[in-house]
Amino acid sequence: MLKQKEYKAAREKAVKMIINAGVVICKKDIETMDIADFGLSNLSEEGAQILTLFQTEKVACRVIALFEDQTEPEHWHQPVNDIPGKEETLRIISGELRLYVDGENNIKEGHIPDKKEKYYTCRHEIIMGPCDTLTILPGEKHWFQGGKGGAVFFTMSTTPKDAYDPFSDPGVVRITQIRTE
Repeated sequence: MLKQKEYKAAREKAVKMIINAGVVICKKDIETMDIADFGLSNLSEEGAQILTLFQTEKVACRVIALFEDQTEPEHWHQPVNDIPGKEETLRIISGELRLYVDGENNIKEGHIPDKKEKYYTCRHEIIMGPCDTLTILPGEKHWFQGGKGGAVFFTMSTTPKDAYDPFSDPGVVRITQIRTE
């Protein structure tokens, strides 16, 4: 659960990062930005700032801002009814993104959040910078972490059904709750 003050500070910081990256956004975008702590109540370590530019039944485009060392927890996009799971393409706008997928354990730059080793099984590190593009296939486990100075990136996907995405950490809750102070 996020405190109102923490929510507002994260949103302000993410908006600055996104605008400094050259993405033009409007007041409505800012007001609807998702500040996701994934129910883990540790936004600076595990969370993401997600701005949905558009979403239809078939495609979605989002801008994600990750602060330095902030981690979006390990998850994958599973089939939903007759939909095979979403395909997601990342395009880095600014900063450095650490992406982790299945493969050889080569973690050098990033780190697994404290006491969460069993929930971060993907250990193959891919460092991405501006203009780097990579597609994650349906069912492929992955997690992200902001590199030095954080990262701003587009995520374009097919058939967005994010509410159905499973996370390795059973404590993850997809809908952020904000408490007033």
